[in-house]
Amino acid sequence: MFDKSVIILVVSREILEGSVVDRNAAFIANRIDDIGYRVRTIQVVDRVEAEMVAALTWALDQKPTFVLMTGGMGPNWDDNSRGCLAKATGLPLEANQKALEFVANSYRRLHAKEVTPTAELNDARRGMAMLPKGSLCYENTVGSAPAVQLRVNQTTVFLLPGVPAEMQRFFTAHVMPVMAAEGPDTVRGERAVDYHGHDESSISRVLADTAKKHPSVSIRTRVQGTEMTRSIRIVLVAEMEDAVQLNDMLDRAEQDLRDRLGLELHTPPTDASRLGD
Repeated sequence: MFDKSVIILVVSREILEGSVVDRNAAFIANRIDDIGYRVRTIQVVDRVEAEMVAALTWALDQKPTFVLMTGGMGPNWDDNSRGCLAKATGLPLEANQKALEFVANSYRRLHAKEVTPTAELNDARRGMAMLPKGSLCYENTVGSAPAVQLRVNQTTVFLLPGVPAEMQRFFTAHVMPVMAAEGPDTVRGERAVDYHGHDESSISRVLADTAKKHPSVSIRTRVQGTEMTRSIRIVLVAEMEDAVQLNDMLDRAEQDLRDRLGLELHTPPTDASRLGD
């Protein structure tokens, strides 16, 4: 199970300082989880070239299906995600004509809206069109920096702007279709069991035994409420190619867990088409 994995890298000094809360990783993780991908890790990386190159190199060494990096894509002197990807892959940076056209379009639009004093392409703006050799790019119709897509062996890397409005548009319009097309050939389902107890340690052995008995089912817990109203939500997650077999497997795991916890099965089995809703 979970044979398709993703590593998310967030480039931001502000997040590391606590002055900004990351919104991009949560947005991405929530959406790709729905189509069957497993996020292996989310890392916040300082805007330092050596650290960014090291993070990208490590991520590629893990051979995930996708590496998604947000931030470091603008015209500023330290917006160096493109150069760091080139160094991590050993590819040369080169002027991409399509990216240059996209940058020119962006600054004509921004100038017409009086956001920028001129539409001229200076060196800083042209720098956003310097991409690792072999990259594809996508036009930014909200900001200025094009998004970048690069295939590295069996991994596809996307470089996305860090501004949430720009990142979300790119992700929805361009990244999600690519990920969906390469997505797992499996059906993903989950079941939720609410245990109205206050102490997670009291059910730890039950969860361990259930996990051992049903190794294809992932068990997750989340504490809800506060003080004496606290309850524990136990979520059973699994993937299979056959929806009927998936339902049967989750049925058995849920019934076993409820039996061990002394809970009745009070909700009907979820239809495969609604699994994960």
